[in-house]
Amino acid sequence: MFKFAPALLAPLVLAACQVGTMQSGTPRMDQAGTCFLYVQEEAGGTYSVVSGVGDGTPQPKAMVKRGLSGAQADAVWAKERKIMDINPECLAIVATDRSEARPAPKS
Repeated sequence: MFKFAPALLAPLVLAACQVGTMQSGTPRMDQAGTCFLYVQEEAGGTYSVVSGVGDGTPQPKAMVKRGLSGAQADAVWAKERKIMDINPECLAIVATDRSEARPAPKS
């Protein structure tokens, strides 16, 4: 029975190494497994909330909710942030709220 113990522990050790790698240093949106969430300030006093999961590319795909009031943006941000805490896909999290809103890119 003990002959199989190392084979059973190997996936756990590998997973721990991967999670440890994600946690060392500051997580970035372009890292696979990093969930990201941020707010952008649009023209006219509205906001966009951008969220997604990094896939290892420089610009991972994201979901964008546009045209939100400040209160709506805060509510969407809070809901998405809670989901990230329980999402097994999120090996690391990068999240900034409306107080750190960036200007939305001009289209």
